[in-house]
Amino acid sequence: MPPRKKQKVEHSGTSDSVVALPQRTTRAMAKAALVPTSGQPSQPPAASCAKKGGATRVVGRPRKGHLMTLPEIAVELQLEIYSYLDLKDLHNMSRTCTRFRKFFLGRKTVTKERLWVQARANTDDFPERPPFLSEPAFVHLLLSPQCHRCGCSNVHNVIWRWFTRYCSKCFREVTVSWKEAEDYARTRDRNNILTYREPFLLVNVINPSTRYNHKDSCTYNRIHRDHLDKLLTEWLDVCPSNTQWDASRKISREFEEKRAAESAVRNEYARVCEEWFDKQQDKRWALLNAARTARFNEIVNRLRDGGWDKEIAFMGRTGLEEMATIPVVRQAAKLTPKAWQDVYERLEGHLNDIRKERIAAERRALLESRLELFDEVIRDFYVRLPRSASMEYRARGADLAFIDECQSLLDAPNERLVTQADIEAILPDVVARWEAEQKEKLSTMVKNALPEPVPDDVDALTLAVAMFGCLCFGQDFRWHRTPGEGEFAPPRFPAILGHDCIRRDYWRYNAHKESEYAHIVLKLSSSATARRPFKVENIIHTPGVVSEASIVLKTLGFDPLRTTVDDLKDCNARLRCLSCSQNYAGYAFTWETAINHACSYVGASPRHNKWALIEGEEELELVRRLEAEVHDVAYTSKAAREDVFWSCSLCLAVDEKWPRMQEHYKSEHPDEDAESCLQNGTIYRHPFKSCKVQLKPPVQFISPSPPGATMNGGV
Repeated sequence: MPPRKKQKVEHSGTSDSVVALPQRTTRAMAKAALVPTSGQPSQPPAASCAKKGGATRVVGRPRKGHLMTLPEIAVELQLEIYSYLDLKDLHNMSRTCTRFRKFFLGRKTVTKERLWVQARANTDDFPERPPFLSEPAFVHLLLSPQCHRCGCSNVHNVIWRWFTRYCSKCFREVTVSWKEAEDYARTRDRNNILTYREPFLLVNVINPSTRYNHKDSCTYNRIHRDHLDKLLTEWLDVCPSNTQWDASRKISREFEEKRAAESAVRNEYARVCEEWFDKQQDKRWALLNAARTARFNEIVNRLRDGGWDKEIAFMGRTGLEEMATIPVVRQAAKLTPKAWQDVYERLEGHLNDIRKERIAAERRALLESRLELFDEVIRDFYVRLPRSASMEYRARGADLAFIDECQSLLDAPNERLVTQADIEAILPDVVARWEAEQKEKLSTMVKNALPEPVPDDVDALTLAVAMFGCLCFGQDFRWHRTPGEGEFAPPRFPAILGHDCIRRDYWRYNAHKESEYAHIVLKLSSSATARRPFKVENIIHTPGVVSEASIVLKTLGFDPLRTTVDDLKDCNARLRCLSCSQNYAGYAFTWETAINHACSYVGASPRHNKWALIEGEEELELVRRLEAEVHDVAYTSKAAREDVFWSCSLCLAVDEKWPRMQEHYKSEHPDEDAESCLQNGTIYRHPFKSCKVQLKPPVQFISPSPPGATMNGGV
């Protein structure tokens, strides 16, 4: 630190004047000395007054703890006092003021050696001093984080090979690359000592490397300019430029061995010092981290006492670690009242943000728990044991959550306790309205897809052509499928209400996204497809599906506007697709598989909308015999079981593929046999977790017709 300015010593002007010791006099002290108090003279009892130029100046005695009078003591007494100090203490004393610096680092060899030799004896944990460094220089290297060239502070990187500290700017200025060193050496030495030699064999190099592309690197093989000049000077002293080549080779080997030995000695000292320095740094960081931890724990405790305990708990370990990195928090200084005020002012905004996040998280958790209860009540409303497939054709929580009665109940304030009884009270009316609304929309969709109006006495949703398209529909229909794999089928009403494809993430309730309640409902429902909202508008390809089904019914001789599914249950007619030339050429289709086959080509070219009845008795007999074999295989095949999800009617919500379903029965229903339960319907195919339904697959009864051949009856 810079020395203070010398203060003048004032005299009273008389022969018996007392010389007062110098002391810095503040304005407040001078003012207090000049202003009289209640009739008493304005003179402090512990200070002398002096006049100079008509003004009175107060000169006080020195304060306790100051060392400014220490240099005035006899030298022998000072040496006796300083003999109890160690190297670190002497280093700190020499940096106190200019007088101390001159005393401890002056040219008086006897005093200097006596001080530093005794300090070395008092010091136990310092490494051995290299012989080429003085004790003050060595201590300065170890303890002063300053650049040895420009004096800038915070230079903690010690270059131990050179026993010096340089900032990044000075390092670039005082060093050269190996290539630059070679070029410079050629200007001074004909027998270039640096040519064809590795740099670290002759001089201490920073980041030595033998790679050729590192010769001109800004990072590797950096050489100190002064060291290079010293090397060349020593080399020219033993091997002048006019030395013959043969003689220079012998001299260079000896010189190289000498330099290598010197470098080895320096490097050994550097290694020891570096290990000591690293240990000191580790100790320093350990102390700093301990101080930071203690300060941070005190900050956290004060925040808890100040009413932020919920926010502290909400942040958790990750949040506290993030808060600990804030500069005003991560300091190692003691937490004084002023420091605590600064910390609190800095953290108040951050804690308010955390409080908002906590309140939002609590609200979100409450809404999620209410929605979970809402789903359970809806499931209990629809599902009874033993469970059946028709119980899955129902509304979900996300479907009813936006209805006014449900939203006002679920989105009630946190203080409102929402119970199962509250939901059960409004659920029947809400479910009835929702089902009626969806039924009306689906019926209107079917009517709009038909070319003619549906008679008033016919329910449009019961018609055989009342089918709806989805994303799964049409994916794999155009490829040959092995008998027994099952067929995709367009869903009907009411199965469409539980179909997964209508509830995928491809459609959003954009009108509700601004609401926090809607955001939580949609985010929660996105974790399971069955919980996403149902929208009739998301159904696709319905007109094409209805059109293809109408063509099949007309081929069979039925009226599409009046024929229902029940009317076709006893239909034993078989059809052949005239549009197929490869995959299903020569196959006989039932009315169901014919509709599915035609609908699978909706939107494709060419359409498979040309059908013919199989009317020959021999052909029909062959078809029935083949179907008896193939349909039985289709039901019992491995593919028909393992490719779809199965549901357990004895449990409320167990839907697994066949291997897992067998394990479920072994663990949960050991008295029941999975095979028997499959045959009697206790285990049934899940209606919408798999788009495959068990149909009677088509059978090939004749070889494909030659190109151009047709059959009578095509439409």
